[in-house]
Amino acid sequence: MKVRVSALLALVVLALLAAVFLVMRQLDYWILFQDQVRLSAWVNQWGTWKPLAIVILQAAQVLLAPIPGQIVGLVSGYFFGIFWGTVYSMIGIMLGSITAFTLARFGGRPLVERLMPAHTLKRLDDGARRHGLFFFLLVFFVPFLPDDLACFVAGLSSIPIPALALVALVGRLPGVLTSCWLGANAVRFSTTQWLMLIAASALLAALLLRYGNQLQEWAWKITGDH
Repeated sequence: MKVRVSALLALVVLALLAAVFLVMRQLDYWILFQDQVRLSAWVNQWGTWKPLAIVILQAAQVLLAPIPGQIVGLVSGYFFGIFWGTVYSMIGIMLGSITAFTLARFGGRPLVERLMPAHTLKRLDDGARRHGLFFFLLVFFVPFLPDDLACFVAGLSSIPIPALALVALVGRLPGVLTSCWLGANAVRFSTTQWLMLIAASALLAALLLRYGNQLQEWAWKITGDH
């Protein structure tokens, strides 16, 4: 039975990877993920299949880190509202996360070493060794940490994939819910609210540009990494 489950999981992973590859061939590479207008227009072309587009895009942003997934959440919230936008986004994110867990488990450390810098892999390895499942919960929850890359390192551990999936669900949900809320309410924002949002975004971008490394170090300390 275990062999059959593994084979089925491998087939699902291959099917998802094929879907992601086909979709990525149609996109103007990663720039589309950075342009909400273009991304919204592309998703809208899917018609009644728009939920599937969101699912595939969210799975792709997990597997093809460091593509930011927040903009996909904004688009999902805009089209489907807070509830369904969050549901479709989380389905895609969970499919991507489980695929990353599985690829790492089958491909082993040589595969994971090709996907991230050595110092990032070492930090994730050390945190996983010291704190186990709780470490991954913090990485998925705390901003500024490489949560998508952590999925591949988590797959190298002996932690069962269902447990990893549950932790990914709990840890990622608040961020996805927030981005979908913003997307769903964007059309209701007043001019003043838009100006405040733009100003806050500009300030955050400036802080990340100037203090990005320090913010990440602070986030690592929350997980217990010093």
